[in-house]
Amino acid sequence: MKTKFILIAFALLSCNKNIIHDDFDSNFDNNRWVTSDVRVFEFENTQPEGVYDLKLHFGHIIGFQFKEVPLEVEITAPDGKTEILPVAIKLIDDSGKDLGDCADDICDVFQTIKTFENLEKGKYIVSVKSKFAGPYLPNVLGVGIVIEKLK
Repeated sequence: MKTKFILIAFALLSCNKNIIHDDFDSNFDNNRWVTSDVRVFEFENTQPEGVYDLKLHFGHIIGFQFKEVPLEVEITAPDGKTEILPVAIKLIDDSGKDLGDCADDICDVFQTIKTFENLEKGKYIVSVKSKFAGPYLPNVLGVGIVIEKLK
């Protein structure tokens, strides 16, 4: 099931030539994201400076029991400066409909969490952690980041 999920996500994103980085971590035991577990992603921007979106990719089992998921994203730039962003990934609208791209029992949600007006060259580190109130967030298939060039 996870392989099918990854292939669907790859197919959707591979069509976009503006994607400079796409990393997805689906290594969650029993589809549970333990609250103390931080997922770390690294990417290096080698392209000239420009405007980029940082999108969070959240994969979950269809029929998720929560409308949104509270997260914290920490971005460390090449110069060592760190920015912490509280993020609420919206998964379900007020009518109960999934907001993601869903196929079979799998949903993928992509949400822009930051637009860089000037993404400098160099290595970036993006850490994502769940701020869910319980010991773990259930029904998680994966989390990742996508960096897309806009201009």
